[in-house]
Amino acid sequence: MSALHVAVLNAFKSQGWTYREVPGMEVVECGFDAYHGRVLVHVQSFADANFVTIVSNAPLPVPPTHKARVAELLMRANKELNLGAFEVEWDSGQVMFRLGNVFPKNRHDENVIAGLVHNALGEMDRLVPYLGELIRTKKEMLPLLDVKELLAREELLPKVPEE
Repeated sequence: MSALHVAVLNAFKSQGWTYREVPGMEVVECGFDAYHGRVLVHVQSFADANFVTIVSNAPLPVPPTHKARVAELLMRANKELNLGAFEVEWDSGQVMFRLGNVFPKNRHDENVIAGLVHNALGEMDRLVPYLGELIRTKKEMLPLLDVKELLAREELLPKVPEE
């Protein structure tokens, strides 16, 4: 087991997250109950490159009839991101958020790893209500759906608590 993967495991343990290791791989998987549903997260260590990649998966599958509009939704959402990107696995319709980090040799920061997981989880949870609205749109109504307008609908997101 690489030192990088040990740092990933320690990051999960320090956060108190329940996880599962994938046998034979330096991969950790975890399910989070987020605000808008259950989000699965996959973290893979690439020790030779000192690289970690984090992928969060949307809990909603995309029907084939809606893929083009979902691709537009993800493209527009990506434009506003500074870190990571949304993707759709075209054949299965799985929507993902992916980000990664290259660490200096032998300096694997567990807080950075935990922060990346939080980011992947938060971005996916933020997208889910928009994705759900789009998926619930009837096929014949899709040409009338304004995706830019959909992404502007703030009522789909929870209120940010005041400090």
